[in-house]
Amino acid sequence: MNNKRELSVSEYITISLFELMKVKPYNDISITEITDKAKVNRVSFYRNFTSKEDIINKWITSTTQNFLSKSDINYQKDSTLDYFTKLFTHLEKYKTEAMLIYKANLFNLLKDEFDNNIINLHKKEYSNYKSYFLAGGIFNVYYFWLINGCKETPQQVAEKLVDLMSK
Repeated sequence: MNNKRELSVSEYITISLFELMKVKPYNDISITEITDKAKVNRVSFYRNFTSKEDIINKWITSTTQNFLSKSDINYQKDSTLDYFTKLFTHLEKYKTEAMLIYKANLFNLLKDEFDNNIINLHKKEYSNYKSYFLAGGIFNVYYFWLINGCKETPQQVAEKLVDLMSK
């Protein structure tokens, strides 16, 4: 029995955009190129998305929600080291897509998703200032790690963050 599921039209479109972004600047990619590569028509595209940016935004949200629902990450139950290790392991898994998003000058979409989740996660525990401080700090460590080629393992990044937070 084959357990592989058929991809949806939106998944074909998303994959096609990321594949095109590997070989062509984001701003030079047309909707027609995306639909041709995905082997779908423009009507299918516009049933699922409003723009290229919408594709990326929906991918970010979907990937984040999938991670949060399927992982056992829990800030209140995990040690700080385990929490950051799980988070950076997830982020490392999508480093290719994140770098393409960065090169397309759309990294703000990742930051917005990051902020929304970190801030909402901690709003009951911390003041708004501390929540925003943590979200920004963690995101900037991620940004630095990503643009420098993810040289450290997720565990090593987590250890650095734990060390920084303990001082």
